[in-house]
Amino acid sequence: MRRLAFDPSVYFVADPSCCAGRDVVDVVMHAVVGGVTMVQLRNKSGNMPEFLAQAAMLGELLQEQNIPFIINDSLDVAFAVGADGVHLGQEDTSPAQARARLGEQVIIGQTVFTAQHIEALDPAVDYIGTGPFYVTKTEKGKPVLGPQNFSVLARRSPVPVVGIGGITPENAATVIKSGAHGVAMMRSISEALDPGAAARAFVAGVGAAREEAG
Repeated sequence: MRRLAFDPSVYFVADPSCCAGRDVVDVVMHAVVGGVTMVQLRNKSGNMPEFLAQAAMLGELLQEQNIPFIINDSLDVAFAVGADGVHLGQEDTSPAQARARLGEQVIIGQTVFTAQHIEALDPAVDYIGTGPFYVTKTEKGKPVLGPQNFSVLARRSPVPVVGIGGITPENAATVIKSGAHGVAMMRSISEALDPGAAARAFVAGVGAAREEAG
């Protein structure tokens, strides 16, 4: 069975705790109108009924829009709502276990920070999130890669690389020029006054960087 196709160009990571008090589903759908190409739901609150309800609603809405829907960390939630995939950290369930549980068609992503992580990458992984490219509130304590170190890691990867960490519409082009297949963001969209406009700015920045690179 073939894996689902996906485009990680503008990959929005939605967390209900980072939506400026707004409903996460509303924020995501405005971002979708703005042009995001993938959506990941991240909920670290420990409130599983809430997580499941948000995931079920987003899964249905994003399927209608043909936008791949990824669940952060939780195989149980991804399985329960029939998500398109799951994104795993280094300390989470192994990609092989996720593949066995969720099936051959789903998209599996993993966060990596070092060359050693890339060298040990499980064949079950379809893409990696690599960073932090810039200073970020999310990956606290991780060394910032910057363009040069990111480029080295991107060249080593056997799968598409998504740049993560402190990425904004203004600096996204640098990430693409450094070898990323796409950029991931959270607060730059979810806390923006107009999430749709922020998404459009990311789409424009990524597109301009690709045109410049030829």
